[in-house]
Amino acid sequence: IFAGKVLSNRGFGADGGILAGIDWALTNGCAVISMSLSAPVGPSESFSQIYENVGVRALSAGSLIVVAAGNDSRRSGFIAPVGHPANCPSILAVAAIDKKLRIASFSNGGINSEGGGVDIAAPGVDIRSSVPRNKLYKEMNGTSMATPHVAGIAALFAESDPNLRGTALWMALVSRTRRLDLPSRDVGMGLVQAP
Repeated sequence: IFAGKVLSNRGFGADGGILAGIDWALTNGCAVISMSLSAPVGPSESFSQIYENVGVRALSAGSLIVVAAGNDSRRSGFIAPVGHPANCPSILAVAAIDKKLRIASFSNGGINSEGGGVDIAAPGVDIRSSVPRNKLYKEMNGTSMATPHVAGIAALFAESDPNLRGTALWMALVSRTRRLDLPSRDVGMGLVQAP
């Protein structure tokens, strides 16, 4: 595991730092690059061509970038589009579901015609996570909680077969999902499954 910090302690950061982190991971040959971060985009806003180029480069180098779809929705009244940079076609966008396999109320959806679809879903509600001292752990919600589930399972796939890299790893993940009785707009191909 390579751990790179691209955001501040308050959870904010610029694209330059994030792109540098991706480049560092690619230089180190990471098969899976997990990013629990997102920035909102407008309903008709297209994806970043810079991030798309990086996503294409990563796939061709044998790396899969897995990114949180974003937490800007307020269902049932409002569905926000998949956030930046998960809205790039060559970056795997992760939605969040709850314990009853329902879409999380905050999870963004694939509503933009110019890219920005959800690719896969994972648990993202009431997830036990580490936090700074003195508390150490708490239950948290977010597509950022779902993203590490997908990244971890992607690592299991990559470990099980050295040929599962880049696009082949993406295809293995989405082809073995558990279909859910929810729109693809919300959960992509379905719930991620371990090999």
